[in-house]
Amino acid sequence: MLLGDDGFGPLAVEIFRCRYECCSALEILDLGTPGLDLAPYLYGIDLVIIADAVKADANPGTVCIYSENDVTAGRGQLRLTAHDPGLKECIAQLKMAGHAPSELIIVGVVAESCSLGDSFSASVHAAVPGAVEAIASVLAERGIRCSRRQTPKEPNLWWVSGETSTTEPGARSMK
Repeated sequence: MLLGDDGFGPLAVEIFRCRYECCSALEILDLGTPGLDLAPYLYGIDLVIIADAVKADANPGTVCIYSENDVTAGRGQLRLTAHDPGLKECIAQLKMAGHAPSELIIVGVVAESCSLGDSFSASVHAAVPGAVEAIASVLAERGIRCSRRQTPKEPNLWWVSGETSTTEPGARSMK
C-alpha cells in the first residue's frame, strides 16, 4: 500500500516510461518495496537509478539527487518505511559477493506526508516532471540513449487516488 507521497517512485517511473524511449539495454521497472529482495534486480548491474520519496532538510517537493555514498553516509535518507533499510543491506550484501551495481543514483523528492489515507501532496505531485527530467539527465550524462517520445504514451495510473489514466502530474486538481 502506498502512503501519500510514498507513491512518488511508482508515479515518476510510469511518467518517465511514457515520456521517454530508451535503448533496449535499459530496463525500467517499478519494483514496489522489495527491501532485501532487490538483490536479483541489482546484481552486477552497471547503473541503477531509484526514484523514491526521501527525507531531507529541504522543502516538500524538492527534487534531490543522491549517490550511493550519500545514502551510506546518511545524507540521502529514503522515507522511513518498512522497505528503506533493505537498500543499504542489499548493497552491502552485493558488495560482499563482488556483484554490487557500479553506480547507484537516487532521484528523490522530499515528501510532505506519508500517512495512511493521504493522497499525493500538491508539492510532490508538482515535482514529478522535474524528477523525470532529472532521470533523463542522469542517463544522458552517462551516454545512455534516451529520447523524448514525440507522442507520449498514456500513463497507467490505476493506483493514484482521484487520478484518471489520462491525467498527468500538474494537470489535476489536488484535494
